[in-house]
Amino acid sequence: MKHPDELLREARLDVRSKRRTQINRESAWRWAALAVAACEAGRPSDAVDYYHEAVEHAALADQLGEDLRAVRAWVSARVPPGVLY
Repeated sequence: MKHPDELLREARLDVRSKRRTQINRESAWRWAALAVAACEAGRPSDAVDYYHEAVEHAALADQLGEDLRAVRAWVSARVPPGVLY
């Protein structure tokens, strides 16, 4: 695990160098990947929680909903029906 000071250094860099939409987009995809990995590991309740975070960040990434649709489609193609909804 990264030390909290290292995470803070990275966060400061992100805040200085990226737009909020980019940070939300990257966060959405990270949470989406965690949701799929949790499902594959047999941890459906974690998958649901991670998926909710992915959806939240994707919804904030752009006003047209393109990121949200892309994240949902990507996760849906990798998680069996009924696991997340």
